[in-house]
Amino acid sequence: MNVDLHLHSFVSDGTLDPAALLGHAAAVGIEQLSIADHDSLGAYGWEAGRVFDEARRLGLTLVVGLELDADLDGVEVHLLGYGVRLDENPLAAHLARVGALRRERARREIEIVNRLLGKETVREAEILVPWRQTLMKPHFIHPLLDKGLFPSYKAANAWYKANVRSGIEVGKPALGQAIELVHAAGGWAVLAHPGYYAQEGIAIVPRLADLRGLGLDGVEIDYPYHACSPDKFSLEAERALVAELRAAASALGLRTTRGSDCHTPEDFLRVYGPGTAD
Repeated sequence: MNVDLHLHSFVSDGTLDPAALLGHAAAVGIEQLSIADHDSLGAYGWEAGRVFDEARRLGLTLVVGLELDADLDGVEVHLLGYGVRLDENPLAAHLARVGALRRERARREIEIVNRLLGKETVREAEILVPWRQTLMKPHFIHPLLDKGLFPSYKAANAWYKANVRSGIEVGKPALGQAIELVHAAGGWAVLAHPGYYAQEGIAIVPRLADLRGLGLDGVEIDYPYHACSPDKFSLEAERALVAELRAAASALGLRTTRGSDCHTPEDFLRVYGPGTAD
């Protein structure tokens, strides 16, 4: 079975609605998938749960999932949670708190951007859209680029980081606490794209035993590091990393998963090649 348990919709920082995302996945031969939006399960409630009907129509196995921001040794890491319930539980309460903080931060950042760059440089209507539950920096950067205010994403991001400070901190739970939230919702917890954390100075392979002790259930092993970040990973480096992680996970009895981290139609093309989606 072709599996991709790491996809993003427009509920967080993707560009496709959940139904269209499933269509692109089916077109490239994916049979089992998860929409793992950042700090949100909103894709599964979008349009009264339409995504479940679409999955059945396309013959796809849909795994309810999400991607949580967490902290490990002062470094932001991402935890994938799968098979979580959609009822009221500690995870749902955490997501509601984080979502409210992100919205308040976004409102203040809109005021700051408009004060510095001119009235209505960005408007609430283009940032606080109804279907967007997780407000993130790219939601600001792309409108600035669309208006021609910066020559590149890198330049806009550098300006934003230096000048736009709302004073609102959206705290991240420690990784062990994030794992507990996933478990409390009936799910299983997987460390997302661990190769990136090694570049942040965390010796992730030696740490896997400790993380298993915290309750970690699995590791995202098959991930297109080279396709997503060719400036950081050669194809050879990706293969070596994946082999090392697979051996370590196997020795510890951790589950292994595959995810592409696709956010856009262009991502599907880069990772999977041409499909048949419209």
